[in-house]
Order: sequence, then structure tokens, then C-alpha cells
Amino acid sequence: MTGNPLVVLHGRLWINPSGDAHTLQCVARTTKGSRCQNPVEYGQVFGFHEFQLGSAGYTEAYGPGVGAIADRWLAQHCTLHDTPDVIDCETTELRRFNIVRDAPHVRAHRVDASYDGEPVDCPKAAGTTGSEDKTTASIVTILEAAARLRPSAGYVNGHDYQDWYTKATPNLLLALAQLARIHHGHELAGRLEQLSKPLCMEPLDAVLSYDAHPQTWCGRPVKSKGLPCELHTPERAADIGRCTWAGPGAKRICRSAPLKGDDRCENHATYCRAVKSDGTVCNRHHCRVPKHRQASTSDAAAGLAVAQQ
Repeated sequence: MTGNPLVVLHGRLWINPSGDAHTLQCVARTTKGSRCQNPVEYGQVFGFHEFQLGSAGYTEAYGPGVGAIADRWLAQHCTLHDTPDVIDCETTELRRFNIVRDAPHVRAHRVDASYDGEPVDCPKAAGTTGSEDKTTASIVTILEAAARLRPSAGYVNGHDYQDWYTKATPNLLLALAQLARIHHGHELAGRLEQLSKPLCMEPLDAVLSYDAHPQTWCGRPVKSKGLPCELHTPERAADIGRCTWAGPGAKRICRSAPLKGDDRCENHATYCRAVKSDGTVCNRHHCRVPKHRQASTSDAAAGLAVAQQ
């Protein structure tokens, strides 16, 4: 197919499946009984413009055609056969544009351009099934979410441009999940739905480092971004053999492994474990209060015993 097959007539988008819209051949029957060999139009009569498809994006098409010329195009008649009593030899070729079937002609809105083209009506073709209705809705949602994608800075401050990435938004992941479910990819749909929600993401590697990316994580859903699930709060650190320090404001488990004979890592072993009269943990670094030092020693032994159970 060459040229552009799309044309806007009476405010609606149409497509010529056979090729450029301006190459349509008249379908009227001649006096000899054969199909007319004239083109519907000699040369290009419509301009070439951008037309808006709402949240789905935009497309480029000929038009807009209105009035008598649009009626003649839809009847697919040349100027010679533009009469009420003409008899057709073939069926017309133009069909309504379908946003699912003709998706290759839809372009997502770019973030670095403005669009002021006319809106155009392009509902899905009549007779679509419920599955096609859902597919159409999913594709529109995907295109809408894709139009809002932006590059984000990567690790630290984004000076290394190779570390920039484009984040898949929750709406985009949910739309992809719906599309997967329509096509019986239930396992994939479940995973995409899970990824659309805030996840615990607690690293679960046996050996962890702050300088390296973990290979395995906890994928349990959580209430809000940054929070751990109930299995991976600092109070449950001993369950996975990690440092049990839970200082003020600590929401995540320390990544470091405990020292041999202790339930804390080297960095956190020197923080006071004594419980004060108000019920809070002292948590001073190298605390020098005699009672606290004695209590911290006994608490460390008790914590180690619990961790080893």
C-alpha cells in the first residue's frame, strides 16, 4: 500500500483498504455493463492534515470533505456518474476507521509537540463483540497512558544519561493486564496487576550490599510506596537472618548480616538496647550509662537466643 488511505468525510474518519484514498475507482456501471474506469477524483482535491482521536492520539488524513463532494466520495462515483439514477457495478471500498483494526495508523501524542488539529469521530465498527469492546477500551487506555510517559533521571542525580529510564505508570500496567486477560494470558495479567501496585521490594539475597542491586525481592503488595510488608518489618529481621536493629524511624530491615555471636551487624551492635522508664529504647551510640550497658548486654544475649531459635 502506498500513499495515505485515510480520509475525513462529514466529520468521520474512513479508510481505503486498497491504497491511497485518492486512487479510488468509480464503482458505477457503464452503458456497456462494465465498471467505470474513471477515478473518483482526478488528482488530489483534499488537503493533508492532522486529526485528533481524543485520548488515543492523532492521525494524518486527507480532508475534511463535506457536502456534495463528501456524498460523492462515499458513493464512490466519479463526476460523470454523480447522478441519482446511477447503478453500481461493485460495492464501495471505503469503510469506517476502526481504532483496533487500524491501530498502525494511530500515533501517540508526543511530549515535545502541540496539537491543534480538528477532532474526528472514529468509533469502532458496528457488530464488534464484547471482547473487541474490551480490547478497544484497553488500547485507548494504553495509548492515553503512553502519551503521558516521560523520561526520569536514574540513580542519584541523573548526570549519567544512560541511567535514565521511562517508568511504566500504574494505569499503563493495568491496561496491559486487561489486554492480557482478554487474550487468556491470566498469569501475565495477574503479574502486571501486581506490578501496578506498591510492593514491599525487600531484598532477599543471602549476601547483600548497598553498592549492588539485589537479585531477588519480596513482591507482596503494601499499603503505600516505601513501606515493607508485614513479613519484612524491622521487628521480623531475625526471621531472615538479618541485623535486628530497629532504631527511631526505621521502616526497613538493615541489609547487613549480624556479627557472629550477635543479632546485630557491626555498625548497629554499638547502639544501646536498654529500655528506658518511658518504654522507649535508648539507642544511643556507645551509651555510657552503667545500667544501660548492663541491660544492653543481657538484651543482646536474649536477642541472639531468639534469632537462633
